[in-house]
Amino acid sequence: MDTQQAQNKSGFPGVGWLSSRLSRKLIVIVVALALLDWCVISLHFVDALQAIYTAADPAVASRYAALSMLLFNLLVLAVAAILFFLLVIAPIIRLRKAMRQYSASGQAPERTVRSDEIGRLQNAFVELTETIARKEQAERRLIASISHDIKTPLTSVLGYSERLRAGSLSPERKEQYLDLIHEKALHLKAVVDEFDDYLDVGLRDAAPMVLMEAGELCRRLRHEYSDELEDAGVSFRVECLAPGAQLICSWEHMRRLFGNLISNSINHAQAPRLALELTCERQEDRILFSFRDNGVGVPQELLGQIFEPLYTSDRGRKVSGLGLAICGSIVKAHGGVIHAQNAPGGGLLTQISLPCVEL
Repeated sequence: MDTQQAQNKSGFPGVGWLSSRLSRKLIVIVVALALLDWCVISLHFVDALQAIYTAADPAVASRYAALSMLLFNLLVLAVAAILFFLLVIAPIIRLRKAMRQYSASGQAPERTVRSDEIGRLQNAFVELTETIARKEQAERRLIASISHDIKTPLTSVLGYSERLRAGSLSPERKEQYLDLIHEKALHLKAVVDEFDDYLDVGLRDAAPMVLMEAGELCRRLRHEYSDELEDAGVSFRVECLAPGAQLICSWEHMRRLFGNLISNSINHAQAPRLALELTCERQEDRILFSFRDNGVGVPQELLGQIFEPLYTSDRGRKVSGLGLAICGSIVKAHGGVIHAQNAPGGGLLTQISLPCVEL
């Protein structure tokens, strides 16, 4: 209730409210008309005083001066009202009509070349509709991809189960079919679990957020993955150049973030001996994590897509392609940005920028 009252008070018409909503050109025109009106009235008032004192009938001269000033002010107000309607009211009416058309039929609005507040408002509405369209397209890809990843093993499960029901199978063949059904069921579970992870990490409150030093986070990541990667023949070097920098984060999400980056490099780097490097440094009010592998990198035209939901370079896709999308959701939930590029010396370089906390 208090928040709503504060919003209502902040929206009360005032100088700031007026100046932020009127066209800048209109403000200039209105000010110019006001100055012209003041000049004319001042000159006319001097002439009127002279006419009153020199006229044979001062009362008639006074009424004439008052009437002429009133007509001139009415003319100025009429011109100002017409300009206000053409520059402010009419564009708002067109914008409202465009909003109704978009709501009713999905017709996309058009951008405007206006640079004032109304123009920025219309262009912001256009950007909003474009964002909604991209999200709808991503949701359709999400549904299609999940359907594909579930339908393929489910078809196999149905086929093997029908053969089992038909009977007249040797014990060895029954055992083989049961193993295949179990394998396909595990694959279905992996797809559903990954999808659940993708939905979960976008919620900031899904895991507790705590204050943590960058040095402690790097130490935990080194302890979490070094032994396992070393056993797999993968080198993993962690270097923290700003151990005292602090950030607010969820350790579970951070572990999942870098775990997904490591898994992506293992699956797609295609390096004879995979080497992974994680560097942490501070850049003004941000903490920058740079994760790099020595693989083949990603084609330049695909770099902007790798963090999209369900994108994968594997055309025969055995996984649903949500690993890097989960990374993007985690970083966004922590108020950061994530970016990938091909490293100058080869391999994929993923940079994660998170806000640094000053105490």
